[in-house]
Amino acid sequence: MQVISRTHVGRVRSNNEDALLLRSPDIFAVADGMGGYAAGEIASRATVKAFEAATHPLRHVHTGEGEDLTEKVGIEYILLEACAKANAHVYKMAQDNAQYREMGTTLTALYIAGDGTAYVAHIGDSRLYLYREGVLTCITHDQSVVGALLQEGKITSEEAFIHPKRNMLLQALGVEEKVDPELCHFSLAAGDQILLCSDGLSDMVRDEEIAAILTEADGEKAADKLLDAALDNGGKDNVSFILLRDIVGLAPSEGGGESE
Repeated sequence: MQVISRTHVGRVRSNNEDALLLRSPDIFAVADGMGGYAAGEIASRATVKAFEAATHPLRHVHTGEGEDLTEKVGIEYILLEACAKANAHVYKMAQDNAQYREMGTTLTALYIAGDGTAYVAHIGDSRLYLYREGVLTCITHDQSVVGALLQEGKITSEEAFIHPKRNMLLQALGVEEKVDPELCHFSLAAGDQILLCSDGLSDMVRDEEIAAILTEADGEKAADKLLDAALDNGGKDNVSFILLRDIVGLAPSEGGGESE
């Protein structure tokens, strides 16, 4: 599997509040922090560390070490617990330190099971895209004011892209005592590409342009083009993403995966 990542401060911000988790071949995540001075950076980094630690049982499935808890409690339960533990950790940090009050972060995470099933846990407005046979599909739903308007059919995708309140979140990790992640899973197929990204990419580059860039045969060049497009279009936020290609052991596509 080809795992390519980029993270850039952008053209406006002075520090990078995004954090990436790359635990090949199974766990990947992007977190986009928010808060006061340096707090967003702390929230995102603490989140990916806590999430990775809490998903350690999933590593046993690939390494054969330790007990395979997935057969007892299920993969989605482990992901839910990992989100809850990360949320509790960041929330406590914020409560214990006045400098970190109201800090929080998005979290969009992916677990690729051995049977070719992709499991997604999502909080906030970072995104996970599936690119299959020339079609780009956003698997996650933005947990934002504008995301809700779009789901309700009250605005179009173009109106959402330029809406002044598109960054107003309805939920973020670490802000409240409890968090309610969006969970879904779908079957991967040979030739699929997966893109996890912060809104520094999706707010700057329209889906049609992302799809066009992903036709690039060279993965590193595709990643460079994605980053350049975000910066050329303004680079108003930190830009971070993970691009997965050549995911091994997958069956040929039979007309599209199913998401639940």
